[in-house]
Amino acid sequence: MTAVAVLGATGFVGTAITEHLRESGIDVHRVLAPRLTSSGTTSDDLLAQLSARDDLMDELSRCLDGADCVVNAAGVADATGGDWRSLCGANALLPLVVQRACRRVRVKRLIHVSSAAVQGRRHRLDESDDRHPFSAYSRSKVLAEESLQRMGPHPHTVLFRPTSVHGPSRSVTQSLARLAASKAASVAGEGQSPTPQVLVDNVGAAVAFVATCLETPPPIVLQPWEGLTTAGLLRVLGGREPRRVPTGVARSLVTAASWAGRQHVKVAGHARRLEMVWFGQDQERGWLATKGWRPPVGEEGWRRLASTVQPSA
Repeated sequence: MTAVAVLGATGFVGTAITEHLRESGIDVHRVLAPRLTSSGTTSDDLLAQLSARDDLMDELSRCLDGADCVVNAAGVADATGGDWRSLCGANALLPLVVQRACRRVRVKRLIHVSSAAVQGRRHRLDESDDRHPFSAYSRSKVLAEESLQRMGPHPHTVLFRPTSVHGPSRSVTQSLARLAASKAASVAGEGQSPTPQVLVDNVGAAVAFVATCLETPPPIVLQPWEGLTTAGLLRVLGGREPRRVPTGVARSLVTAASWAGRQHVKVAGHARRLEMVWFGQDQERGWLATKGWRPPVGEEGWRRLASTVQPSA
């Protein structure tokens, strides 16, 4: 791969991907992602809308022509959002438009940046088709994955699933840092459960590897674990030891919050964040690890992040 087109290249994850591709000597083309909305709820709905967007397809095809690989890092990353038309248009319909445009100009590989949120509260994250959406955001990501797989194998499409991504500019990171530095910082039990939290620089490096590797990647690739536990994450971000909440009490509270999330869309995302802070989530080793890929930024990156986002005294 010598030329890669990136949609969403100026966004949070897209910027990191672009930087790592350029460091590898790749010719990167930044492509402006069109803004789409959709009220569709099934793959059939999206495919019907897709057939009516030939004008958009022609324009996007011209932008992607000449690329060996296309990375779709565009979308709405609002885990607690409830605007379905916006979420579905950006996170589900747009990927189909991109895939069909890639097919028209014979792009070899398409990497769609999805999310590990598609597997919801599953005990262990993996690289399977087992999906359990729990919010409007995760449903939009699931709809994209299912629809892209239904579209067929050409171009070779990789669903890349980053886990919880952090960086100094991200509001969820800043909120977590405030929590970690407060007296409310707490974990369930001893806090030794793995938590799938990753640095945005490592996500950029992982996607760049998948985009440029000579071997054909599998259809689903999961971002590797960075070695953090639930207590370790709060410790590094807040500089203090979190309190321990009895596991049974914590589980009861999470169950109640999850039930409330089924009644109110915005609550679902917050309930899931609470569960992640207290209990974390396990994940399988995955394809990237078997290929010998390792996150280029280690624990020192988390310490730098902590110094950037830690609340002022």
